[in-house]
Amino acid sequence: MNEYSRLKRQQFLVLAATTVGGALAARGGNPSEPAPVSLKDAHKGTLEIDLKIMNQYETQPQAVQDFYTACRTALTGSKPEDALAGVCRLFGHSKLGGPMLGDLTPTSVAVWVHLPMPDSVEVKVTPQSGASKTFASGKPERILIVRCEGLSSDTAYTYQVTNSKGKNLGGGRFVTAPATLSEKPFKIAFGTCFHKVGLYRPELMNLIQERGNRAMLVLGDCAVDDRKNDFGLINADYQLRNLSPSWQQLTANVPVYAAWDDHDYWHDDSGGTSTRGQAIDVDGLRKNWKTQWNNPDRNVERKGIYFQTQVGPVHVIALDTRSCRVNEERGQLNSFLGEEQMAWLKQQIKESTSPYILLSGGTMWSDYISNGKDSWGTWDTEGREEIFQLIDAKQGSKVILLCGDRHGARGFAIPRPEGKKIYEFEVATLGGVPGPGAFGEDRTAQLFGLKSRSWAFGEITFTADQAVFRLINENGQELETITIQN
Repeated sequence: MNEYSRLKRQQFLVLAATTVGGALAARGGNPSEPAPVSLKDAHKGTLEIDLKIMNQYETQPQAVQDFYTACRTALTGSKPEDALAGVCRLFGHSKLGGPMLGDLTPTSVAVWVHLPMPDSVEVKVTPQSGASKTFASGKPERILIVRCEGLSSDTAYTYQVTNSKGKNLGGGRFVTAPATLSEKPFKIAFGTCFHKVGLYRPELMNLIQERGNRAMLVLGDCAVDDRKNDFGLINADYQLRNLSPSWQQLTANVPVYAAWDDHDYWHDDSGGTSTRGQAIDVDGLRKNWKTQWNNPDRNVERKGIYFQTQVGPVHVIALDTRSCRVNEERGQLNSFLGEEQMAWLKQQIKESTSPYILLSGGTMWSDYISNGKDSWGTWDTEGREEIFQLIDAKQGSKVILLCGDRHGARGFAIPRPEGKKIYEFEVATLGGVPGPGAFGEDRTAQLFGLKSRSWAFGEITFTADQAVFRLINENGQELETITIQN
């Protein structure tokens, strides 16, 4: 960096600290012990608090903190894209985020990257044995997703991303999904409620990789926290996510799928087109969400962020339980998902031929915890029963319900007619935040309960004849194991 650029960067940081709210704190070395940020403070999301989130478990280099501060100022200004490009030039950064893997199949994977200026990229994919393949993006864009196709199933690959000037933008390793289930284990991890504060703690994200999970489902309250319609701060929260070393390592090596819940969407217990008398920019929030994640069906025109995909032999259906709500019809049929999404969901269940279906919603399916607060039990019990009846009647596919919202982790075997059960797993412990008690008043259907403020992720291992759910804490201990026969 020449002297002029160094001076301009220093001037920019002084302006950034003043504009965003407060001077940068002096930092150096690792904290003597972790200094977790409370959920209450995370909801406030000031610059000072977000820098504390960044440094909770390991003090980040001052250059990284300065870069985040400058990006935040740029994003909350009048011309964010131009300002971000200027920040990247001053700091010598060739990217703002990624590579982030997603949309894994037996023969393909998608690679997401966020650049400071419109550009093209190439992704070189190399198997352990055999020739490499190179995949190019289309027209120059700031946010690119490159689909790498024609790969072999159940095969390990490394990959590298470069821009049009040949600059290395990062890479990693992945294993394609199997085409069918066998005796060889196939693992998918899941969980909810990072709430920003969990994105800088490394243990869970490291374990997800070490245990050989092929994909990770992040099913609500992922990265953005209570930003309402403030798109500058929404994208500043995504930049905070992108700069986490643990997140970078996880998403460069394990394909990630994401759905939102209330704090991603707007604010606590929010949904639909307005809340507490305030209008919600539903279309804007949906559009912005799709740019910041590497989900399947990204370009499919839908009134919602819901999607479905085949992760090899496992059918994943992720619902939008926030933006499609019809607030003025609460308690009536289709008020929770909306008519269009409800019809789509029923069709997906009926037509699926997969041995396992993972059906996720941001909030609890059952009413055992908090009496169905802000979920099916207080919105659409009739619609839920229609879905459950479809699941009861489904032949050849085992449907497993996933959810979050109520902090802590719990499992239920929801009783159904003729002695049938529907399994529900709620793992809202990616951020170790407070919440309700581990057990409901009625424990007859509850399989386990892990108190809030705990840290854990869920993992399901699929083989030809069964699925095994495990709850794994930050020390790698398997706290719960539940076998589900197909």
